Amino acid sequence: MIQNKIYTIIGHKGYGKTTLTEKLAILTDKPTIILDPRFQYEENIRRLVFTSVSKFHKFITKRDNYKLFMKHKLELVVNTIDEAEELAETIFKMKNITFVIDEIDMFFDTRTDKKSYFNKLVQYGRHNRIDIITTSRRPANISRNLTALTDIFIFSRLREPNDKKYIKALLDSSYAEMIADLNKFEFLRIEDEKKEIIKTTEKDLQILS
Repeated sequence: MIQNKIYTIIGHKGYGKTTLTEKLAILTDKPTIILDPRFQYEENIRRLVFTSVSKFHKFITKRDNYKLFMKHKLELVVNTIDEAEELAETIFKMKNITFVIDEIDMFFDTRTDKKSYFNKLVQYGRHNRIDIITTSRRPANISRNLTALTDIFIFSRLREPNDKKYIKALLDSSYAEMIADLNKFEFLRIEDEKKEIIKTTEKDLQILS
């Protein structure tokens, strides 16, 4: 079980990031809220999708809905860009949940104000037992504060020259070439000094609704 960790998942579109993220969110064994600006997460019998933070607030502030969510019976998805900081403020005040942020560099990049709630979540969220799982296609744009505090990096295929340069700086040249050659549903997982290639299939990562 994952406990109070920050995961940063980086890789090209179409190589399994979203599927892996769904699996990791379940493994945290906590109620999950997903910030999904690209509409990657479709509604199903255990997942509700909100088109704005105000609609999300209207739902979550009702006691019965909140209890149902905290019993891990529902996964809540918010499709927004403009209201993302408002959502991050709400998450920061919660406890014992998982917060998934798709395309983190759209909200929290190298220019983000240190007083932002995204920054506060990364720095202090673990004190409220908040697990954070982020995804990004372009590592060079991610906030350095996030990468410095990330517990576990997971890479899928990256081949752009600037991405390779980033990986070489973070790891070394051999890993940059290794990541460039990863197939769909293959990932390089890095935790502390441990580096391993995880080979899976779509069936391995399938989430039953």
